[in-house]
Amino acid sequence: MIAKRKHLLFVIKITKFCNLRCSYCYEFNELGNKAVMALDSIAAIFRTIRDYLEVESQSGEVAVGFIWHGGEPLLVPLEMYKAICETQNEILGRYKVHNYVQTNLTVLTEKQLAFIKSRVFFSELGVSFDVYGDQRVGLNGKLKTDKILLNMQKLIDNSIKFGAIAVLAQNTAPNVERIYQFFDNLRIPLRFLPFYQSAFDTQIEDHALDYDELVECLIRVFRAWLASPTVTPVDPIEEYIKYATAFHFGQPTNFYEKRNDEYVFVVNIDGTICGADEIYVDQGGYGNLTTSTFEMALQSPNRISSIEKAERRRDQYCLACPYYGYCPGSFVQDASPQQQRLLEKSGCPVRGVLDHIVPAVRDFVPHQESTRLLSLT
Repeated sequence: MIAKRKHLLFVIKITKFCNLRCSYCYEFNELGNKAVMALDSIAAIFRTIRDYLEVESQSGEVAVGFIWHGGEPLLVPLEMYKAICETQNEILGRYKVHNYVQTNLTVLTEKQLAFIKSRVFFSELGVSFDVYGDQRVGLNGKLKTDKILLNMQKLIDNSIKFGAIAVLAQNTAPNVERIYQFFDNLRIPLRFLPFYQSAFDTQIEDHALDYDELVECLIRVFRAWLASPTVTPVDPIEEYIKYATAFHFGQPTNFYEKRNDEYVFVVNIDGTICGADEIYVDQGGYGNLTTSTFEMALQSPNRISSIEKAERRRDQYCLACPYYGYCPGSFVQDASPQQQRLLEKSGCPVRGVLDHIVPAVRDFVPHQESTRLLSLT
């Protein structure tokens, strides 16, 4: 049986079209495709989710989130989002629903700015911006940094809160401290997203970090956070500090089971659904939300196979780890093919980073400075 869920998050690939050509992008081969998910398909997806919620909500309210993703979702006409908003209200109006948009922020018209500021649809905004590096380039090969900074200032001037994501890859690794300090100075929460999906093999060669490089980068981010007077939250370090603090106090309550706890799903432009770790994996799809139920997707043979593989990885890498239960093991169970290769070759990088953070927690806890760490738990 599939356990009851308290929250669900659907990453909706509303378009693959993008005005950037970041060479590490896992959608690289489709960035010129101008197709947009049809409103009828989106309505069908909403109805599928509603049918699931009508059963699930009998055992408690289920919070639902949609991340409107791309490509570049702000290239989709604003009228489309207004129509999606109206359709969502009609179908899912009785449920607690949040909508987020993940943008490269190279496009921000005055009308879009007003729509985002109104919060009638998008409740949160995420900006993908490395700040330093050579990836945020347009079709002409020129960096879009100045444009992004200008639009970011518009958000700030209009008191629109947002978070940021920076890809952690070969070109950004030398600059992790500067990237964190940039967002820290602006009090903007940041997530470093290690390169984890690829469209072709040469992307791995050009952009992926090996175990030692990844662990070292994350340790450097932790040190930058620790040295900051404002300590703006930065993931995954914030998560790892929670694990380390739980370990220090001997409170193993954090166990993740993909079978029951998986809550992030990616919906492709054609309505097909998969786990966030299985984007474009052969035979990785769980079904299609425009033509079948969400319960069928959860119980699909491909998902059951994915769960069984995740549990074998958990048994191999997590059960003997001293941090298991303090760390939930989600990195291992939800590992993408690229991350699985890293595990097989070198082991779990989360453990490597915790080996560094745990002693820091041990040193801080007896002192007043411990509030800096404990405030995150």
